[in-house]
Amino acid sequence: MTAKIAIKKLGDKYFVFEAKDVEQLRTKHRIVGALNGTLPQFPLQNTFYGLPLILLPEEVELLVNRGWAHIIQKPSKTTTSTTMMQHREPHVTAIAHKQRKLNADVFDFFWSQGFYITSGVKFGGQFLLYPNDPMCVHSEYIVSVKQTKDQEVLPLEIIGMGRTATNVKKTFVLVAAAADQEQAETEDEQEKQEPSQMVCYSIEWAGF
Repeated sequence: MTAKIAIKKLGDKYFVFEAKDVEQLRTKHRIVGALNGTLPQFPLQNTFYGLPLILLPEEVELLVNRGWAHIIQKPSKTTTSTTMMQHREPHVTAIAHKQRKLNADVFDFFWSQGFYITSGVKFGGQFLLYPNDPMCVHSEYIVSVKQTKDQEVLPLEIIGMGRTATNVKKTFVLVAAAADQEQAETEDEQEKQEPSQMVCYSIEWAGF
C-alpha cells in the first residue's frame, strides 16, 4: 500500500516538501500545484522555482477525501483570535464556507472529467482547465464559479469574459451547482451526492 502524501499546513497555505511526493501528485493524481521555492544555484531570478510545492485548498480537499494524503498542522498562535472572529461574524463565515465547498465541488467535478487544473486568477476566473499536463499543452478553459445557476451576471461582465477568453485563445465557462444540490436541506445531504452535478455555460466572443 502506498504511503499517504504529507501536506504541511502553515498559516492558511498548504505545502508539499518532498520531491517524490510532488512527482507522485503530478504523474499519478493529476495534481499540479505551484512550485514556490528558490533554486539554490539561481537565487536571483523569478522565472523558475523549486520546492516546496504549494497546493490550492481544492487540491488538498480532493487528495484528503480520496485517502491519498494527510495534513500535518502545528498549533497556531492565531487560533484564538480566528475563533473569536468567527463568533463575531457567523454569517460571513458561513458564506465563506459555502463558497469554499462549492469551489471544491467544482474542482472535483472537472478533475473527474480528466482535466489538469490550476488557478485561474490571472485570467479572471477560479480555475484553468488543461486537456493534458500543463508542461505539454496550453489551457483551453477559464472557469468562473457561481453560487447558483440563476445568479445574475451583468452584460458588461459577459462581454469582459468573452473578450478576455478570446484574446488568450480560450473559452470562458460559468459553472454552478445543479438544482438538486442547491435545494439540499443540509450539508450532509449535499456531501452524499456523488459525483457532484454541475451546470456549465460557455462564453465565446463573436466580435459583432
